[in-house]
Amino acid sequence: MSLPCTFRGIADWSNRLRGGVLVYTLAMGFLVASVAGWFLWTNWLPVWELAMTQFPAGSVVEKQRFTTPSPTSANLASNRHISVSVRTDHQTEISATSDVRIILDESGIRVGSLLGYLDIAYPAGYIVDLDPDQLQPWWLSRSYFFYLGSFALLWVGFSVMWRLLAGIYLFPVFILAYLWGRCSPVGTIFRLNLMALMPPALFMAAALALYGLERCNLQVLLVANVIHIPMSWLIILLSVRKLELQSRLPAVSPEEKLPQDNPFEPKESRSQDRSKRNPFSSSE
Repeated sequence: MSLPCTFRGIADWSNRLRGGVLVYTLAMGFLVASVAGWFLWTNWLPVWELAMTQFPAGSVVEKQRFTTPSPTSANLASNRHISVSVRTDHQTEISATSDVRIILDESGIRVGSLLGYLDIAYPAGYIVDLDPDQLQPWWLSRSYFFYLGSFALLWVGFSVMWRLLAGIYLFPVFILAYLWGRCSPVGTIFRLNLMALMPPALFMAAALALYGLERCNLQVLLVANVIHIPMSWLIILLSVRKLELQSRLPAVSPEEKLPQDNPFEPKESRSQDRSKRNPFSSSE
């Protein structure tokens, strides 16, 4: 049996190894979630933890407004991937060149990147104390659970998302398999769709790892994200072609394969042909 990274292997695994497909996809989800978790751990979270120590003393979010003791605009922490800033002084501009920019404004959180800014309002009915003396101990006592919960959420999220996509592709791929003479059960087609999503997921994980290691920029990562979607469609189509052919003609029993009588042959000749000669009778 071929490896599940080839078209033949995807077809064979989906048709023969039901339990193997489940284990394989869970292992792939663990791997992809590990890469995403590593990226957040090494590139985003250190910036957030440093920014917590740089908030102006007395900063608070109350009644959906962010306030500081005195108007200020400053970049708290940043790297190539992300920056965290506060801005309560609208007379001063903030310069940040990170790929993702988070600005705590007076009226909400502004998240900016290549496509512009997205405004997120502060939660209503909550008071969030952003004073470093209060925020840092609160975070350190809960950071471990946040790390573990984020990884579990990524693992479960990827597994659920792949199964939803496999279900969405189920009907059109089943019709294509039927038209191509690969009449397979619905379960086989579902597993084939699920298996075909794994190589593009590995491709995206590799692109994210290169981006985290600063071997490529955000534009390349976005292009890879766009490419990996039709990549899965192509793998599904080529894997369906590797499924075993199934004949559409009904099975013929051995009895039906015997030569039939010729209806135009005289009955006398047929009875003479079918009569057996007695070897003990006289030649006369």
